[in-house]
Amino acid sequence: MESKTGQRLKTADILKGLAVLFMIMVHIMEQFADKSANISAFGQVIYFLGGPFCAPVFLAVMGYFLAVSKSNTLGFLKRGFLLFAGGILLNILRSTHLFIAIFFEKYQLDPWFYVFGADILTLAGLSIILIALLRLISKDNLLLYISVLLLIAGFSSFITLENPSMKYLSGFIAGNFAHSYFPLLPWFAYVVAAYVFKILYTRYEFLISKYNSVYLLTIGLIGIAVIVSGKFAFETANNLPLYYHHDYKFFGWTIGFMIVYLFLIHHIVKLLQNSIIIKYISWTGKNVTLIYVFQWLIIGNLATALYQTQDWLESILWFFSITLLASLVTLAYLKIAQYYKSKNDTIF
Repeated sequence: MESKTGQRLKTADILKGLAVLFMIMVHIMEQFADKSANISAFGQVIYFLGGPFCAPVFLAVMGYFLAVSKSNTLGFLKRGFLLFAGGILLNILRSTHLFIAIFFEKYQLDPWFYVFGADILTLAGLSIILIALLRLISKDNLLLYISVLLLIAGFSSFITLENPSMKYLSGFIAGNFAHSYFPLLPWFAYVVAAYVFKILYTRYEFLISKYNSVYLLTIGLIGIAVIVSGKFAFETANNLPLYYHHDYKFFGWTIGFMIVYLFLIHHIVKLLQNSIIIKYISWTGKNVTLIYVFQWLIIGNLATALYQTQDWLESILWFFSITLLASLVTLAYLKIAQYYKSKNDTIF
């Protein structure tokens, strides 16, 4: 029988796997799909799946494991800086085709806009650095993390950094710049929320079994509230500037959604853990960073030639093709890495 820890790890892998698959969908819609596909019912559903199911879930899973991690401050800082630098490098590599076109004056665009895009990897890096600094004060002081959470979630929508001369730097922190997809404000709030959840779960897990009926009733009531207010969330996820720079209302809805989503995924995994689909999604979750990087390298460079020219059916075909290709490249990378690791182990 699998341990509770093993079950939680598998659930986390499924959550990350689904998030990266939905991310591929929405990236294809943004980059490849034409206007009619974007505004169709199909396109709106894809943007919703690419909203609360993706970045908030990925950041929450990361925040949970940061709370669990026994790494020291230096380890956190090193990991954070590497992720941030990796995000910038990915911005450059995924835009290589575009940079060539700009160099040959096919497009009159600012290349720095693409180099310094505030995406999920740069956000993850900065989030880990901030968590490292907070952990210097206290690793599990609930009041500290709740205060930070309320501050970010409540006031981030009122903080804007609109200085044009500092736009590439401030875009990583806040502001409604077009290149600022995932700035720290408000997105760091999801990392802190999961950190708070882990502290609470560790202290009060016994109450779930003791008051199981109350726990299930609470989940049910949250689920009803999420469904009743779902139209608001659906519209927000389909308005990309509003989604990338949402306020506390959408944050609150997404937290409620993730509580119910986590509950459902946890139980679905227990029922279907041996199915091929679950095993594949779990594998994508375990290798989420690699798949994320490879899909962006493919989509980003193809987008220069295919930008918003594909109908909804062609977009679906691109999704399956790119998902398969990214998976195969990831598998090949893992095999090569394992080969050289075993070879070095044999030598030494």
